[in-house]
Amino acid sequence: MKKVILTGVAALTLFSAQASIGPQPAKAAITDEIKGIQKFKDITDHWAESSIMQAINRGYVDGFPDGKFLPNNTVTRAEFVKMTVSALALKVDSTSGSWYTPYVSAAQSAGIYKTGDFANSDWTKPMSREEMSKIAVRALGVTDVEDKQWMYLATKNGIITGTAPGEISPEGTTTRAQAIAVIERVLSIKDGKTLASDKYAVAAAELYWHKTNIFTVAEEIFNGPKNSNHRFGITSWKQSNLTVSAPNGSVQGRVNSLIAIDWNDPKDPNRKLLPSKDKFFWLYGGQEMKFADNAECYILLLDSELTVNKNPQGYRTNRLALSVRGYDGAPSKDKINQAMPILSTDPKKEVYGLVIPKKALYYNGSLQVRVETITAGAPVYQKRLAVSEL
Repeated sequence: MKKVILTGVAALTLFSAQASIGPQPAKAAITDEIKGIQKFKDITDHWAESSIMQAINRGYVDGFPDGKFLPNNTVTRAEFVKMTVSALALKVDSTSGSWYTPYVSAAQSAGIYKTGDFANSDWTKPMSREEMSKIAVRALGVTDVEDKQWMYLATKNGIITGTAPGEISPEGTTTRAQAIAVIERVLSIKDGKTLASDKYAVAAAELYWHKTNIFTVAEEIFNGPKNSNHRFGITSWKQSNLTVSAPNGSVQGRVNSLIAIDWNDPKDPNRKLLPSKDKFFWLYGGQEMKFADNAECYILLLDSELTVNKNPQGYRTNRLALSVRGYDGAPSKDKINQAMPILSTDPKKEVYGLVIPKKALYYNGSLQVRVETITAGAPVYQKRLAVSEL
């Protein structure tokens, strides 16, 4: 990408000169190399120091007259769009109105912003992380996106990382440093580079998107290479299948979440959902079997409820049952080789779900994840949540 050196009026990068937006930045002493750029005193040893210096070198952001960069100040929607448009070298035409209007128009023309992307039209409001993800993902040319899928695509491509292990903070505000880091990553991807991703952030973003993380945490089982067909893997999961109901509406169940936990990853952020090991078992023929530390398995936790129940005598359990079908061979008490139920004896951490093996034989080369109503003599209603080829 060519380095852009701006002078005069064009050097006003991040902020407008209007007092309502903030102070006018000072122009850095840009030379042919980053090492010749003015160094702002408050970015030394900052986590985004190199990205900030690169952004200054490109010419789409700068510091302030007092010699500070203020990397931790929040960025508004208008400021982020202006930075992105400038970094991508998009054509900006002169228009009347607010200082940011021509940049918004340029973003719309380029397809990186669409009307309705934000909850309201206040361009001076701080940019949220989810809003930032929308613009960043569109800047990569991605357009066919489901509601709440933006952060999944942003984390999957390495554009954003978690705010903490397993946390993505969709409504969290964006700082100047974070905005620059995101834009620099977008530019790297557009230059053909592949970025590393934060797996815990990807899993959290997947859960935020469609209420499960199984396709990230247990990818080799539920979203492996054989699942390219749209009927398998992650594309087999449909929001409409998260509701199970009788045709006459007498009973209806809802899946709130299906969370996969890697038993072999002590840093898996969702391990906090599990009871302590002495109060957590898998069941074989009604027997409580202890979890071995080296047991190669995933825990699947189902959170569900009956939202309608006009037949409480026929449906006495206020949740759905979970099953994973397709394993070959008989269950064993010596090894987890099937989808086996789990049990918590901790009243403060009651959980429901299954333990599944990481390595197993499959009856017909595929697995199906299903939920169904738990009946006491009443009809059973079920939905298939996912199917994977193995």
